[in-house]
Amino acid sequence: MKLTMVVVLYKLKPEESKTFQTLSRIINSNFNSCHDIELILYDNSPEKHDFSSPRHEGIHITYKHDYRNLGIATAYNHAWSMAKANNSQWLLLLDHDTELTQEYFNSILNISNVPEEVAAVVPKINSENTMISPVYSNSLRPLKEERPSPGIQDRPVMAINSGALISVNFLNEINGFNEDFSLDYLDHWLFFKIYEKQKKVLLIDVTLEHELSVLDYTRVSLQRYQSILDSEVNFYQNFKKDLVSKYRMQLAKRFLKQVLTVKNKEIAFLTLKRFFTL
Repeated sequence: MKLTMVVVLYKLKPEESKTFQTLSRIINSNFNSCHDIELILYDNSPEKHDFSSPRHEGIHITYKHDYRNLGIATAYNHAWSMAKANNSQWLLLLDHDTELTQEYFNSILNISNVPEEVAAVVPKINSENTMISPVYSNSLRPLKEERPSPGIQDRPVMAINSGALISVNFLNEINGFNEDFSLDYLDHWLFFKIYEKQKKVLLIDVTLEHELSVLDYTRVSLQRYQSILDSEVNFYQNFKKDLVSKYRMQLAKRFLKQVLTVKNKEIAFLTLKRFFTL
């Protein structure tokens, strides 16, 4: 199986990335199993980092610096174009802070006989002892509901980008990643498109740990929260239209909760402003 992998970096040297660190250890211990793999390190940092690519037979590692920091969609589209050029069957998406495991990597390398209807293969993702991905996508509060079980998901689900293995043929069908979702809600859009195109998601019985800072308002800047709000509105107004009214109600509830519990009241103000302009 030909595989292209992309790790998107920001203000980190490749060697400082938890993803690259764990991936390097796994590759070194699986030297004989790693063949026909293209690894792209796409660096959105303001300054280019010095990087000497380690040599691994069967693995080609490239480092690309993009000072423009246009987000992950641009990085993913670059990786998609590379995957097509390399005749890869799958594109593996990775953030810089996902802790990969031997079990996960073996599962990815040994993916075979996947039904043609499967457009994505995803692991279970935990953050701070909570399973955050995948989740069913018919709710605005999926973390409060049951989680999917391993296997092919007939009922629509949404999974976070990092750790997701995406069919290159499917990406060709939808013309790659939507750069209107440069950072936030790109995963919502992608998995919405999977089910819109009557494709499926395969959940493998492997768990990864991932730090999701957007779960904690103390770690989210006003600029990032504004980006999240803008992307949310774009997604629900133009794609998941059946949930628009419920989303507006959720904004009202979120505002009240933020007023009571979030120290930075400007965050609550942004939520209220979005409520009245939706």
